[in-house]
Amino acid sequence: MAEESASRARWACTVCGRRDVEFAPSGRCVSCEGALDVPTVGETGSLRQIGAVATLVGLSLRSVRHYEDAGLVLPAARTPGGFRLYDEQAIERLRLIMQMKPLGFTLEEMRLLIDARQRLADGGLSDEEVDELQGRVAMFAAAAAEKCAQLREQLAIAEAFSATLQAEAAHFAD
Repeated sequence: MAEESASRARWACTVCGRRDVEFAPSGRCVSCEGALDVPTVGETGSLRQIGAVATLVGLSLRSVRHYEDAGLVLPAARTPGGFRLYDEQAIERLRLIMQMKPLGFTLEEMRLLIDARQRLADGGLSDEEVDELQGRVAMFAAAAAEKCAQLREQLAIAEAFSATLQAEAAHFAD
């Protein structure tokens, strides 16, 4: 009995932080586990587990977790076992991130664009806020166009180099 209470003291509920309670396998205390709003089967129809989302978007599980840790995408819910469940909004955010990543946008820039788009979609903004957010989106559009132009230049250089190497390889093969 003393061993049981000693082992309990080492753990803290991931929700409330209590240590002197029974724990569920999820790491939450039994009380917090019972209070968890777990989606029903009908509600989870559009929710996907992290593995399915990662495959769908073309990311690793680690990358999805990284973007979650960075606050760019959040699971809509969790299963009773603690598995992340993502909705279509989270999947669309990950797709946006996948489009921004090859253009060299930072996590903070991604956050700014995601926030601006979300706030515009949610509505209820003053005209000034709408103008400011539309300006931010336009700034990102211009930056993306510039980065695409830079990538086209780099690609042209790489293709010329590849053609030169292929010609040399063909010449030496003769």
